[in-house]
Amino acid sequence: MTSEAKSIALLVTIRPKKPEDKQKILDSLSSLAPFFRRPSTQCTTRSLITPATRKGAIVRGVDTSPADHSAQIGLIEIFTHPSALTAVQSSPEYTEFFAQVEREGLFTRELTAWYPTAGFVARRAQTETGPAGVVMLAKFVCKDGEGVRDKLVDVLGTYCSWVEQNEPTTLTYSVMTRPKTAPNEVLLFERYKDLAALAAHGKTTQFRAMS
Repeated sequence: MTSEAKSIALLVTIRPKKPEDKQKILDSLSSLAPFFRRPSTQCTTRSLITPATRKGAIVRGVDTSPADHSAQIGLIEIFTHPSALTAVQSSPEYTEFFAQVEREGLFTRELTAWYPTAGFVARRAQTETGPAGVVMLAKFVCKDGEGVRDKLVDVLGTYCSWVEQNEPTTLTYSVMTRPKTAPNEVLLFERYKDLAALAAHGKTTQFRAMS
């Protein structure tokens, strides 16, 4: 679907207090999937992300802290409206889950709200995008200046339209902003079917022209 200004994305960086607890945390977060699939939650996207382990992979991405990144977990949830996110966070399922997390003290988390501004999370004809083998989050910090961020969003948005029409194995290419809290920042949320899809994306003339 084309991104709409009214939707909201919650980006969560999860830091296990002990690296050995990472899988337990992933299993716990995955157990909430049936809840988020309920139409009443108005959650259109929920992706759990772990750092790549292959040689040469980029593992820092959005989080630029000096901590060990290999144990970190990323989570991105997109809702149709901020009120839907508020309702989910107030629900018994959500509050009980995080009350248990607090008691066990397994991890800390950092939450950031972003607003889809251009691009697509899923194509218009799709109700499900299918599983992604590779997820990327790229953050741009624009220089100060009137309209600089908006120009970047326009350029990325035009490119997103090309990707949507020409790269079926690129499942998501969504541009997000934080106008009030970080007016110079732009986040690009990308999902690919597999490594081959990512490689093909990076070899196109259009991608190279963007670099």
